[in-house]
Amino acid sequence: MASVLQDWVQNLGLRFQGVLVSGVRGCDVSPRHDLSKIVARIYRAEILRTHAGDPKQSKSFILHMEVPAARERMQTFLEDCDHYPLHYIMHFVHAAEILGYYHPDPERRDLWNSFYREACKKFHLRPESKTDLDKRLEAPEDVFHAQQQVQVRARTHAAREYGGT
Repeated sequence: MASVLQDWVQNLGLRFQGVLVSGVRGCDVSPRHDLSKIVARIYRAEILRTHAGDPKQSKSFILHMEVPAARERMQTFLEDCDHYPLHYIMHFVHAAEILGYYHPDPERRDLWNSFYREACKKFHLRPESKTDLDKRLEAPEDVFHAQQQVQVRARTHAAREYGGT
């Protein structure tokens, strides 16, 4: 059976695939040719198969770009991304993290790992190690769910503590 996902993506666990799929959508509040849409098209070329067969032949949804040019677009995107919704940014950064650890091409893997680390730096976040990523996404369902509940309780407590609801 054919899949829109590249073979290497299908070899990852389901949570990894889910994170990667969540990064496919472009930013809803941006115009069609906004830089965020260009970066999303570059991203799609990393994990999706194109109808054209060769990503270099794709003319719309997927954009193959050589590493130096892609790195430049991605850097420009990070330098001016404050106007994008945080929800969109975080889905994209989490997906980039997986590419940065698992992409089969070392040059592309380095490209996405650099993007992930620069995004973490920009948002004052500590990058997650590959070991921690694996541990989190490969956790049994009950453990994964419990970890999510701890985070929800911590946010609820912080909101109450600081005057929120």
